[in-house]
Amino acid sequence: MSEIQSNPERELLLLVSRGDEQAFERMIYLYSERVFFHALTFIKSWHQAEELVQDIFMRIWQKRDKLGEVENWDKYLFTVSRNFLINAVRRAGAKFELGEADDVPDLLTPDQQHENKELRTLLDKAIQQLPDQKRAVFTMIHLEGANQEKVARALGIATRTVRWNLVSAMNEIRDFLHRHAVDPLPVILLLCLPAI
Repeated sequence: MSEIQSNPERELLLLVSRGDEQAFERMIYLYSERVFFHALTFIKSWHQAEELVQDIFMRIWQKRDKLGEVENWDKYLFTVSRNFLINAVRRAGAKFELGEADDVPDLLTPDQQHENKELRTLLDKAIQQLPDQKRAVFTMIHLEGANQEKVARALGIATRTVRWNLVSAMNEIRDFLHRHAVDPLPVILLLCLPAI
């Protein structure tokens, strides 16, 4: 069995690096949710986080020729996302300093700020209500950027158990948000993101 056949993630990277648009759509399907939660920790705005996810994947597509050289996809995705988000925050800060406050995406109306705060509080509560192992898996992967193998080693569990806990945690978080959301629109947007 070849290395590519035994490593679907590697095969996906190679296909995307060659310009395969269907493979790129699959990549977005598999990883956009992870990038979204990473963006949300930086931006604290659901709407802006969604826009930044699109921008991050556009950046990956623009630099797709480098994907064939990527050895650790989880680390690469985390690093690209983190760097992009840091630059976005810096640009927003620079615009604010230059007096272009209308262009700064993080300057929301009081209603939007309140809504985002409520949603963030609900998300935090949803994460806290998870059983310990699911919460640890979710936090390590979505908020700290660890890959599944690293989480498995750290927690002393099998990689497939990490995957199961991650999927289960995402489903429980979605259910919690759906049950408790005051305004269901942001939750519907979150539910539209693909499951891992």
